[in-house]
Amino acid sequence: MNPQMRSDAAADRPAAAKAPGLLRTAAAGVLMGIANLIPGVSGGTMILAMGVYQEFIDSVADVTALRFSLRRLVFLGIVGGCAVGAIVLLAGVILYLLFHYSSAMYALFIGLTLGGAPLLARSLRPLRADVVVATLAGLALMLGIVLLKSSGSLPHNMGMDFVNGLVGATTMVLPGISGSYMLLVMDQYERVVGAVSDLNLRIIVPVGIGAVLGIVGLSNLLKYLLRRHHRVTVGVLLGILLGSVLGLWPFGRTPSERALERRPAAELRELAASWRIAGVEQATDADLAEHIRASWETRGRRGYSAGAVAAAVGLAVVGFAGTYSVSRGRSGTREAKGNP
Repeated sequence: MNPQMRSDAAADRPAAAKAPGLLRTAAAGVLMGIANLIPGVSGGTMILAMGVYQEFIDSVADVTALRFSLRRLVFLGIVGGCAVGAIVLLAGVILYLLFHYSSAMYALFIGLTLGGAPLLARSLRPLRADVVVATLAGLALMLGIVLLKSSGSLPHNMGMDFVNGLVGATTMVLPGISGSYMLLVMDQYERVVGAVSDLNLRIIVPVGIGAVLGIVGLSNLLKYLLRRHHRVTVGVLLGILLGSVLGLWPFGRTPSERALERRPAAELRELAASWRIAGVEQATDADLAEHIRASWETRGRRGYSAGAVAAAVGLAVVGFAGTYSVSRGRSGTREAKGNP
């Protein structure tokens, strides 16, 4: 290895750091849990922005390699406990907002997603050809996922629940990539979040097993890649982040079967009237959800007012500013520049 290569490798090697404070660790766990409930928002970005991403990756890698220490166990216990608590408490709220204010929520998701891009881009300066290729590869990967979703829904069964946990956890720990978004494009998001809200163990258990295996495998792989191939790895992550907004168009989204099932008939009738869906009066309570779904696509093809578009753009800007303001803090900047 020549001196320049040794210098580059040393630059990618994170320096030893003190254990983060308990309050900061708990806040990181809460933000991680909230982020992973919202399609398009990355739990890894929140961990990175709070300045504890290196501690998280190193802790998981050490524990899975059976190198136990009180510091690592306490850190993971606090982060995991706070993240799970946030998910359990807020799952129902997020499903409610997605049903009643879907256009507004998805416009906000677009901004929240893109707000993580500057954090990753800062660590890629100066730009090189290999980084450009890596970014385009990540973008192409997300385009393929979006096309896969549009070609048909994936199954809803126990085997798929395991895959959901594996994919969701894998993307959860990557800065700029949302595990909940990946579940959304796989048409699995509301099944998983609804199971958490209802404490449905038949779905939660296989998802949980997949999640544990995903975190273990990715944390060790990511630790290696970010140390050995930092710039190319971050380039792929940036491409995935930019491509993730391709499936978040906010207008004309058909409510999912799961979302309709969770709303009482009286509420569905009131909302259908406000959406100007004809024939609601003749539909029985049992047929109401299916009637709304069958009528939605026609409604979704209608034009949208300039005010609705302006409101969506405004919410996207608010979401971008929110994520960006968190990611540009001192701790997030310091980690993005060489402490993955």
